[in-house]
Amino acid sequence: MSKSKKSKRSLAKQPQQIQQTQAQVQQDAIVKKAVGVIMQEFSGPLPPPQILEQYNAIIPNGAERIMVMAEAQSEHRRGLETTVINTDSRNSFLGVIFGFILGLTTIIVGTIVVLKGYTWPGTIFGTAGLVGLVSVFVYGTKERRKEREAKAKNK
Repeated sequence: MSKSKKSKRSLAKQPQQIQQTQAQVQQDAIVKKAVGVIMQEFSGPLPPPQILEQYNAIIPNGAERIMVMAEAQSEHRRGLETTVINTDSRNSFLGVIFGFILGLTTIIVGTIVVLKGYTWPGTIFGTAGLVGLVSVFVYGTKERRKEREAKAKNK
């Protein structure tokens, strides 16, 4: 092929390429417009009223069903919190009772051992019980203070 024929062919292809490029630009613009999304966020157990209305349009009594579900979940959560608080309170009380019984028992056994004539073993045993009792109450007091301070910071 001669140079003149090649240049004519390349000139003939250029308008078609330009048309394809323009069509591609238009198609990209349409795609970009279609990608633009409206995003809404909400926090909390219930969506805003406008969205509830849309649920009613799609599902019969949709908003009512959502409200019932939210109320049931809230009631369930409160019930769990009450159970946890009651259980923690009971466990704390039982811990104090059993710790006191254990400490008192070691002191009494230590005293009995001393009275039987084994002075050093009885003293060590009784002292260990007394130190255990005191340390449990001191530790418990410090932990409660830390919890109160942490709650005060969170408020």
